[in-house]
Amino acid sequence: MIPVDVGVVIPLRDEEAVVQELARRCAAALEATGLSWELLLVDDGSRDGTARLAGAAGVPLRLLHLHRSRGQWGATRAGLARCTAPRVVVLDGDLQDPPELIPRLLAAGEGEPHAVVFAVKASREDPWWIRAGSRACHAGLALLDAPLPRGAGSYCLLPGDLARRLARLDLADANLAAAVVALGARFVTVPYHRGPRAGGRSRAGLAGLVREALGSLWLVSPPGRRLVARRCGGAP
Repeated sequence: MIPVDVGVVIPLRDEEAVVQELARRCAAALEATGLSWELLLVDDGSRDGTARLAGAAGVPLRLLHLHRSRGQWGATRAGLARCTAPRVVVLDGDLQDPPELIPRLLAAGEGEPHAVVFAVKASREDPWWIRAGSRACHAGLALLDAPLPRGAGSYCLLPGDLARRLARLDLADANLAAAVVALGARFVTVPYHRGPRAGGRSRAGLAGLVREALGSLWLVSPPGRRLVARRCGGAP
């Protein structure tokens, strides 16, 4: 495999409505950086035409197909484990996270090569129940003295070695941002506006978001931090 400067890992499930636009916008954003890059789409057991349409997007990409759904964290882990780039961007596949932010994440990471760069939602167009759940989760994290920046989620730039260490975290409902905090990684932030879904509806649903929130709270608790350190190899 030819080494690249940056890899982008995107978990997908039933995103046929947006996957081609997603791939093309990611490729355009990466080309604008002047770096060599790899786009890795992880098809999380989609039941629609996501995989077929991704392959016909007309841009260079690698498609990893999971025959059964592993959930967002499981699909993200699979991508992180296979991405060998020294810098790895992770973002969701529904185009709420604009790929055009990738150059800014990479620029912010230039001065902090060992830090995680979180894209944080300065404003958002999510449904009210998602916004309320996010506020409640962050309030719980604050009680646990977890320094997770408000508005941080899965959209971030990871140092490659940290990305591959996080791929060892074999849990059902882990959250990438919470795992980064539990591991004690340093981070910086880049604000952005999170728009509405470009098509379809959230695959997680209320129950999935509740499980992810509870998983995040457990990850940053003392037992969770010990487990993350044991499985991922300690703080960077």
